[in-house]
Amino acid sequence: MRSTTDRTSHRRGAVAAVAIAAAAALAVAPALPASAAPTFSNSGSVTLPGTSIKLQANAWSTSLVAGGTFDFVTSSKTTKSGAKFKVATIKNTATVEARGVNPSVGIPGGVGVTGDRNTKSISWTNNNAWISDLSGKASYSGLTASLHVNSAAFAFHNGVKKYIDVWSW
Repeated sequence: MRSTTDRTSHRRGAVAAVAIAAAAALAVAPALPASAAPTFSNSGSVTLPGTSIKLQANAWSTSLVAGGTFDFVTSSKTTKSGAKFKVATIKNTATVEARGVNPSVGIPGGVGVTGDRNTKSISWTNNNAWISDLSGKASYSGLTASLHVNSAAFAFHNGVKKYIDVWSW
């Protein structure tokens, strides 16, 4: 019969072997070029009440993340009969969220970034325009299990307003 010390050291050895094997596999794995990296994306749309103006929210993010950073893109767009349509005000808010054990996320250099440790948001508003978009590179740390990007679209035109938001996945 093995002692508790023997079993504990055996488990530690097994855990260390798995960690070393995983690190070695990552070290020799080929890096994907940015254009070949898999992505998450989503889109949703609504119609401004009493109009035929369509408001669309779009969110995109890389699905493979490494090195503490990942790319994201969000946009708000308005169209009418399939063509670009300028509204009085169009706003896009990008929210980046890290989930896991003690995760944190940041949008480096972002002006007007709001949020807490694991969620950050940034917004852009355009007047007399059909699009508002944001993009950037977010950072993460901690034991981050997953990263999510939300695009919130808001439009106001002739006294009518509407909102929609979507998550990249």
